[in-house]
Amino acid sequence: MSFFTFLMAKCLIRRLATALIAVFSFNGSAQELLWLTHSSFFNPTERHAQGIDIMGETMTMILDGLPEYKTRVLYANTNSAFNLLKSKGHACTGNKTISKQRLTFSYASKYPQSIYPGLRLYLRKDSIHFNKVKELLDKNQEIPVTQALAQIKGGKFGVVDGRSYTGELDKLISEPAWKRHFWIRSGADMASGMIGMLFAGRVDFIFEYPNIFDRYRPDDGKSPLIASFAIAESPPYVLGYILCSKTPQGLALVNKIDKVIEKISREDKYFNSHINWVSESARQDMVRYYNQVYGTSKQIQPAATVPDTNPDANPDTKEQK
Repeated sequence: MSFFTFLMAKCLIRRLATALIAVFSFNGSAQELLWLTHSSFFNPTERHAQGIDIMGETMTMILDGLPEYKTRVLYANTNSAFNLLKSKGHACTGNKTISKQRLTFSYASKYPQSIYPGLRLYLRKDSIHFNKVKELLDKNQEIPVTQALAQIKGGKFGVVDGRSYTGELDKLISEPAWKRHFWIRSGADMASGMIGMLFAGRVDFIFEYPNIFDRYRPDDGKSPLIASFAIAESPPYVLGYILCSKTPQGLALVNKIDKVIEKISREDKYFNSHINWVSESARQDMVRYYNQVYGTSKQIQPAATVPDTNPDANPDTKEQK
């Protein structure tokens, strides 16, 4: 990690902590909101977790727009969050895809909390299946998972219990014909645990979002090289919505949250939270999707340059700011 990246992370963590303190300082008459999250910021036991992520940063901005609520944040994986949505009348969880099944026990926000690059297929470069996977690339440079399941004999695909991998992939995972190809993991560390299993060679393939994979991958300099491919059954970008309890309190929460997101999505800090957490090569695509989803006309601002007023200064010894 570069010094600049480290410094940026420290500043973001400080800002998030300050914002959370402000959000949680309420009088006793405030309405209650139980916010369920699997943001790495709220799970310090994760060995490879960064201090902050787009989920935690956007969540803080949303909660900051709900001063009338007394908020309690609880770290919970997907299954735990859904169980609490079903049992609590005033709970919400963010960054979730929408499905018919999920809408049976929750209300979904109109606007997404975040936009993030779509799922990719990850495998080790030293895998016996690597060359076969490359042969399956279609004209769009994507891997059709249906073909991979049919043609890669003995390959073990790792998936996380209770997680939605979006429409077509969810159907494939649930089909009896392909059941033997999937290894399902449950537990508190589902995403990071599954990534660890890939590195350890306990599964051959996983489906994961690039930002999550980069956050949890081992960084010990000894890990095997990993390859990833775009998936034909996954859209290039995925929308993560907020789900709240299917109760009158939950419906009121979703309606208020939508108003907050509609407002703050037009602010630079919300836009920048998306731009800053994708690779530089993906940023123009993110701008296009962001403007399309939120109805904005945002653009990436060029970095400001400071003119050199000392022509005799040695460029190799100038202070970096």
